[in-house]
Amino acid sequence: MRRDHLQISHGVGWALAILVCSLMGFAPSLFDAVAAGIGVSYAPVLGIALAIAALVTKALLTDIEISKLKTREQRLIQKVALLEAEIKDVTGRPPIDD
Repeated sequence: MRRDHLQISHGVGWALAILVCSLMGFAPSLFDAVAAGIGVSYAPVLGIALAIAALVTKALLTDIEISKLKTREQRLIQKVALLEAEIKDVTGRPPIDD
């Protein structure tokens, strides 16, 4: 989060994951009670299931973000092409290629 290395929304997710892992380590009886309350007979399996669900959710959110970025990139490429064509029409010279 510091110096824009990690977005705030991602930082909140990681902080929540750390909190849950800490809770599992410092208060295992609470975690066992939650597991028993939802019908899981072996509490560590609940932790594994939550970890898998978290990883799948993270993969889905990352895929959605990548799709948005690719769409934005494609739109920017199209805008640049239109601006280059307009520059060529106005000046009569082709745009400078890097």
